[in-house]
Amino acid sequence: MGELDLLKPTLERQLGGSIHFGRVAMKPGKPTTFATIPVKSNSGERIDKVVFSLPGNPASCVVTYHLFVLPSLHQMAGVEPRGCARVKVQLDGDVRLDRQRDELHRAVVKAGGDGLLHALSTGGQRSSRIGSFKGANALLCLPAGEGSIKKGEMVDALLMGKLVGDV
Repeated sequence: MGELDLLKPTLERQLGGSIHFGRVAMKPGKPTTFATIPVKSNSGERIDKVVFSLPGNPASCVVTYHLFVLPSLHQMAGVEPRGCARVKVQLDGDVRLDRQRDELHRAVVKAGGDGLLHALSTGGQRSSRIGSFKGANALLCLPAGEGSIKKGEMVDALLMGKLVGDV
């Protein structure tokens, strides 16, 4: 991202592509790019190929893969439903909000004996902290805002993996 990012000019000028978006207002994953480039198919007809440019920080890359690339692959393969399943979870601890951007916060979601799904943060959420994915099976969908969402409140979560046992 920035002056030294040569991907967007290369996609547009050298490959004749179209940038559909070059940044997203979310955390992590701001420098995500989606483009299409025209190519010829094996039969000679003109088709568009999709190109995703994911952020370089490990956690940002994994989050944007689940949010953008996986649903696209599912659509191309005819898989339904597309992407990660969205569920309601109850927070088992307070979670701070980012003031400026919506956040996809790594968490562990477990099925509780009370019939609810419970979510617990995996800790520090810096985009360079791939360790925040250890044990994580979900991304909490948090809105931008002041303060925090309190323990016991319900939020949406995207399931990236299997649910684990009782809390």
